[in-house]
Amino acid sequence: MSENGFAQNVDLQHWMRDLPEQIRNIPFIYLAIPGSHDSMTYNITRSSGLAPDAEPILKRLYPLFHGTILRWTITQAVDALQQLLIGIRYFDLRLATKTGSDDFYFTHGVYAGEIYQPLKQIKDFIYEHPYEVVILDFQHFYGFTPDDHQRLMRFILNLFGPQLVPRQPDLNGITLNSLHRLRQQVIVIYRHQSVYATSEFWQPQMMPSPWPQQDNITGLLNFLKNVKRNPAMGFVHQAVLTPTPGFILFRWVSNLREKCAKPVKNEIYPKLSEFSPGRPIERDGKTRVNVIIADFVEMDNAIFSKMVIKLNFKLLNTESISHSYG
Repeated sequence: MSENGFAQNVDLQHWMRDLPEQIRNIPFIYLAIPGSHDSMTYNITRSSGLAPDAEPILKRLYPLFHGTILRWTITQAVDALQQLLIGIRYFDLRLATKTGSDDFYFTHGVYAGEIYQPLKQIKDFIYEHPYEVVILDFQHFYGFTPDDHQRLMRFILNLFGPQLVPRQPDLNGITLNSLHRLRQQVIVIYRHQSVYATSEFWQPQMMPSPWPQQDNITGLLNFLKNVKRNPAMGFVHQAVLTPTPGFILFRWVSNLREKCAKPVKNEIYPKLSEFSPGRPIERDGKTRVNVIIADFVEMDNAIFSKMVIKLNFKLLNTESISHSYG
C-alpha cells in the first residue's frame, strides 16, 4: 500500500500489523511510534485527593481552587483501551502509593485510578492484537519503599510474563517481525535502580525521555529539533508544553487542553512531518525520532497518531534501507 493510501485508510488498532514488510524488519528503536504523555490522568475526578508528588504550592491552593487545579492536571481524555484503539503504543506511567492501601495508583499531583484495570485493558488488547507491541514506561514512583518496588515488579511480571521483551545488550536485533515470531509484545521500562533485580525490564538509558520543560511553542520546537540521541538506543520526544504556576495564574479559568495541547496540535504537529524515523546520522544534523508523545491524543480524530505513524513511510524512501538495517 502506498504512503498516502495507508495514511487515509490506516486501521489504527492494527497499524503495526499493516506496515510494509520492509518496515517490520527495521529495528524497533528506529520506528516512529505515537505515545501519550501522563497517560492515565483521564481517571482523575473531582473526588481525587492530593498525591505524594503534589508541589508544595498545590497543597496550599488545592482546598480553595480544587476545580481549577484538576483542569490543569488532566492530560488525557480517553482510557487506555481507547488510546490503543487509536494507535497509541507507548504509555507514560507515574505511580504512587496511598496510606492505608496496598494498591498502587496512577498520579499527576492528584491521584488518578488504581493501576490494575488500565493494565488489564492493555493485556487484553495485545491478546486480541498479536502483531501490536506496547511500551509501558514506569517513569516515576512516589511514596515507594524497596518492598513496594518488589511488589510492583512481581505484579507486572505475573501480569505479562512471557509477553515481555527482555532486556538485551543489542537493540538492533529487535524488530516487529522478530517480536511477533517470539510472541513478545510488551516492553517495560522501569526508571528506578530496582530494575537490576530482573532481566525482563529495560533500564532507563535504553529509552531516554528528556523533559523539554518549555511553556512556549518556539522553545519546544527548538528542543525537539536539537535534542541528541544515542544511535544504539530508543528515544522519547516529548511534544508537550509544561505550564508553570505563573503560566496557569494568567490563564486561571482555562485548562491544559486549551492552552497547552491545542497550541501544540496547531503549531507543532504540522512540523512533525519534517522529522524522520531511522538510525540517527550525525553528519546530516537531522533529528531522528522513535517514540513521540503528546497530550489529549484523541483530538481531531486522532490526527496525532496518524501523523506519527505516517512518518514510517519515509523509511521506504531510504536508499540504504537494505544494508542499513539488514
